[in-house]
Amino acid sequence: MPPSRAPILIGADTTVVCEADPDTGTLVETGSPLPVRTAYAAAHPRLDLVYGVDEALDGSITVIEPGPDPRLRHRASSRGSVPCHLAVCPDGGHLITANYGSGDLIVHRLDEHGSLAGVSEQVALPGPGSRAHPKRQSAAHPHQVVFEDHDTLTVVDLGGDVLLTYRLSAGRLRLRSTHRVPTGTGPRHLSGRWLLGELDPAILSLPDLTRHPLAAPGLPSAIVTSPDGAHVYAANRGPGTITTLATAAPHPMSDLPAGGADPQDLAFVGDLLYAALPDADAVGAFRWTPGTGMLRPLGTALRTRDPRCLLPLRRLRPKAPRPRRG
Repeated sequence: MPPSRAPILIGADTTVVCEADPDTGTLVETGSPLPVRTAYAAAHPRLDLVYGVDEALDGSITVIEPGPDPRLRHRASSRGSVPCHLAVCPDGGHLITANYGSGDLIVHRLDEHGSLAGVSEQVALPGPGSRAHPKRQSAAHPHQVVFEDHDTLTVVDLGGDVLLTYRLSAGRLRLRSTHRVPTGTGPRHLSGRWLLGELDPAILSLPDLTRHPLAAPGLPSAIVTSPDGAHVYAANRGPGTITTLATAAPHPMSDLPAGGADPQDLAFVGDLLYAALPDADAVGAFRWTPGTGMLRPLGTALRTRDPRCLLPLRRLRPKAPRPRRG
């Protein structure tokens, strides 16, 4: 892989690993697509491994070797319904999966090779949903897991309008604190101290929960922070926009077209911002300008069916050749 091109995994109806061209933003596939749907993915902190979930009613977890010739190592049950997010412990010893549909967290042990080595705990989120939106908040629905340090993680509960902080010790989760957000927010994702509401389309700053409403109503889906920390970007499904919010007061905001009606995910690769556009069967590219935060559309970076997640990867090491038999 040329050193100037960074690898990124695109989760869609099939899962592909690409190289990002730093000059044009174009994404070039490095190997054959894997016949597995990936709705969200997380990388191992040390090994060249990626873990994915499929958001199916009878959910599954996949373990992917994302090198120049991607391989599917393993598939296992998520032990719940509609798994939508997952995160690997910073020491690489455990994988936490958020089952949105069944409202629980699954702790998988990982062995020294990064393989799934059994479930150490299954934890139902506490309390009922906030019921502000009866169809979406009748029960707890974890939508994101974020490790704050080596043993502390935050779970974003869309159904309960709450952020839950857990401590992970010896494969067990212990609830340490809860942080309630305004009823009806339907929190979806965190990026640093910035929380994205899905049911109330707004960006909230933590810990004071100052609300920055998006210009157009919709169903916000993803939030990322710029490499210099000066701006955050939120994808908004429905109006098909990407909102830019300055992180410093007075927090000016602006919108630009995402390139599709339902942008699902955002990810930075250097000074390139990519947007997964499932309704357009495409990944769009934008050039980011440090300081001003301006985004310049570069057009379609990749055509792929129903893209859902974007995961930048470390530089990948070529795999050792398989031994010949006979």
